[in-house]
Amino acid sequence: MVDGESPATGDPFADRGGKSVQDFSPEGVLPAVRRSLALLLPRRRRLFVLAAVVQVSLGLLDLLGIVLVGVLATVAVSGTGLASIPVPVQSILDLLGLGGLTVSQLSVLVAGAAVVVLVAKTGLSALMSRRIFRFLANRQAEVSARLAREFLSRPLLDVQRWTTSEAVYALGSGVGAAVVVVLGSAVTIAAELFLFLIVGISLLYYDLILTLVALVLFAVIILSMNRFLTRWGARNAQIMTDSSIQTLSAVSEALETYREATVLHRRDLYVSRYEALIGRYAVATANQSYIMEIPKYVLEATLYLAVLVLAVVQFLTKDLGAAASTVAVFLAAGSRVVPALLRLQGAYIGIRNGSVTALPTYYLADFLAHRRKQEGRKMPDRTTVESASAIRERIARGHGDFSPTVEVRGASVTYLGASLPALEDADLDVAPGTSVALVGSTGAGKSTLTDVILGVLEPDTGSVTISGVAPREAISRWPGAISYVPQQVALVFGTVRDNVALGLPPEAVDDALVWEALERARIADFLRDSREGLDTLIGERGVRLSGGQRQRLGIARALYTRPLLLVLDEATSALDAETEQAIVNTLNDLEGEVTTITVAHRLATVRRADQLLYLRHGQIECRGTFEEVRAQVPDFDRQASLLGL
Repeated sequence: MVDGESPATGDPFADRGGKSVQDFSPEGVLPAVRRSLALLLPRRRRLFVLAAVVQVSLGLLDLLGIVLVGVLATVAVSGTGLASIPVPVQSILDLLGLGGLTVSQLSVLVAGAAVVVLVAKTGLSALMSRRIFRFLANRQAEVSARLAREFLSRPLLDVQRWTTSEAVYALGSGVGAAVVVVLGSAVTIAAELFLFLIVGISLLYYDLILTLVALVLFAVIILSMNRFLTRWGARNAQIMTDSSIQTLSAVSEALETYREATVLHRRDLYVSRYEALIGRYAVATANQSYIMEIPKYVLEATLYLAVLVLAVVQFLTKDLGAAASTVAVFLAAGSRVVPALLRLQGAYIGIRNGSVTALPTYYLADFLAHRRKQEGRKMPDRTTVESASAIRERIARGHGDFSPTVEVRGASVTYLGASLPALEDADLDVAPGTSVALVGSTGAGKSTLTDVILGVLEPDTGSVTISGVAPREAISRWPGAISYVPQQVALVFGTVRDNVALGLPPEAVDDALVWEALERARIADFLRDSREGLDTLIGERGVRLSGGQRQRLGIARALYTRPLLLVLDEATSALDAETEQAIVNTLNDLEGEVTTITVAHRLATVRRADQLLYLRHGQIECRGTFEEVRAQVPDFDRQASLLGL
């Protein structure tokens, strides 16, 4: 059974909400690389592998450079008369037509060639690294956008498994760690391992005993460091990831509860919490930087000591030429291998830490893939963005053959972890041009039914159609034909125009339609008289407006596209009685032209509805006109009497 899999459903995600970072186990290097590669599209994956192969193959230039350094030492020593050039080397020089050169000429030529080869390798490697990391950065943006597109296309219950902070992290920093850090480090590891392989084989051929001793020495040191630094680095990565998510949550909570925190004198508690979190993050960041530096000092010291010991032994036991050649070869190899070891160590730690940071992204990607498999769907295609002129033209010409007909058949919804359904076997027919009101006590299922109609929630059983198709298809086919006003309107930082024409590019906005919507929402006069009209800045989350003005702006947003189906969920609850009546008058003016579905506790707003549905415990208990429902439901009649209706 998959870890966390529900025995009853076989769904590994059935019993889980959003997972906090503490719930995850670190990935191994190869599993992390495989999971990161799986995030890329197949074509991008092939390009990445090709680039990695090119980067790895540059290690051959390192081998050539080391060989040239060895040849240089041999030629230089031969000039002293203490040793002659070995026969194999002399044969190669003769083959290249260089046998007739003097020792000085040959030394300069070989030294120049070695420098050119080694510098070329360094330059080409740097260039390829830049190209690879730019490629990965573009893939990071691509993967993040693709996951966001699919995540936001999921029903509300799936989206609510993640807190805002977790979702932002998984779609942002987590993707960066999975794609840039893990895959970039994987290329580095592959390139350095190939370099070790070819240099190691060459050195084994050159001097078996010395090479084995060097391999054992560096292996012991590297494994010891790796054991210590990997654990330390993983702990720090976990702290950084946890602190990052928790810091986002702390700031968000402080801003959202500012008034309550001020009145309750708890602002300092939020500041203290933020200070502790950011302090943990800062310490972990400093530790991480230090961890990456430790291998440099250890390996450099090891190289210097090893070369010193090697030189002493060689010059005491061998002739000058052989000793000089051996020391030169091993010194040249060490000068290339030790920096490669540093890069390898850093890349390995990078993957281990990156895999911890990327775990929320891996989990989100697994969840989305699981849902696609369950539902037999393909990954959502990238949508084509309409031009500004096309948007203006579409809004101006209306909604074509859209029919505001709503049919709900046997719809039931049970929320995750709930023992009873929030909506059970609901049936509803809404004819074009009519008004329907959903009433009942808190928790009766009104908002759930509304979400099902809008396609925000998919019913566990039953079906919903708008204009003969599923709600999401209707929204896609006839953009703007359906509008929605929530109980608490979400406003964006910007102007009144930005908020009424939410999400549209500035050049696609029709100011005349904006003013028309504002007039209908009974807020136009206020903007004309006391502010800068459509350019009025409303502040973050509309802080420069009153609660009633924010609600009216939300109503104007819904009316901007001249919808034929309007759904209002307690849309007048934040309005004063006079403004509420004005909005009711607006809705009455739309009667026959726009189909309305209204959720309301304030019964005055739905008294004239063509059809009322009274819900209790997720079931439609009664339906009919206002008076018919009043006659059949004592609780409703008592509520209406208390309101003087």
